[in-house]
Amino acid sequence: MNSLELKGGIFEMIAQVDNKEVLQRLYKVVAEILHETWAEEQNLTPEQEEKLSKDIEDSFNPDNLVSHEESMKTMARWLNK
Repeated sequence: MNSLELKGGIFEMIAQVDNKEVLQRLYKVVAEILHETWAEEQNLTPEQEEKLSKDIEDSFNPDNLVSHEESMKTMARWLNK
């Protein structure tokens, strides 16, 4: 099974779960795994960490956000290249 098939299978399984407690447990487990994996794979320089922190902080300012419509236009241009 390739990565795309695995992702699809995971999404299908999760989509069938209606129990909020089970979903919360799944969320916690997946978040922990992703955090561990990300932490192992990422080696940011101090400058990159500072820039990332600033960009995350800036993302909370509504003036810096792009509308869904504008995002879709941009993505359409990328896909047509």
